[in-house]
Amino acid sequence: MVDKQIKHVLKKRDRLLASAKTLGISVLVDEKNIPFADVGYAPFIRAEGCFYIYSSHLSSHIRALINGSEARFFLIEDEGKSTNIWARVRLKFSADVLELARDDKRFSSICSQIGQVHGPVMEMIRNFEDFHLFEIHPRHGTLVTGFAQAFSVNGPAFELTKHLRKS
Repeated sequence: MVDKQIKHVLKKRDRLLASAKTLGISVLVDEKNIPFADVGYAPFIRAEGCFYIYSSHLSSHIRALINGSEARFFLIEDEGKSTNIWARVRLKFSADVLELARDDKRFSSICSQIGQVHGPVMEMIRNFEDFHLFEIHPRHGTLVTGFAQAFSVNGPAFELTKHLRKS
């Protein structure tokens, strides 16, 4: 790819990261000895290359995160803003997940930041004991910006590492 094409891909990546408000979560859960893929989402903030979500363990995908299950995360372009519904810009990635305890020195500050971004509901749920704060450190994944425009990405900045040309 030429520099102009790479800049266009990076612009789409950055636009997605700046505009997305929810982080999709996909995890394999095993409840009552019946494994199944579970998908959920959570509002997030992004700071210093990490995503932060605050969500309830009443959801099976959050219980799976608490229990240390491997998860995949995803962001996807708003379908109303997409120029082609089949080629929505999307990013899926694996990550290391850390639950931040309520007595962690960052807990209050991050919750306040989430409230600033997502509104006053955060103040209402902030003290709900079923809610947990997670710090998500991206490792690697795939960025799709259009037809034949899929890329391997690495790290918290989702740096392009390879143009994927074969399935």
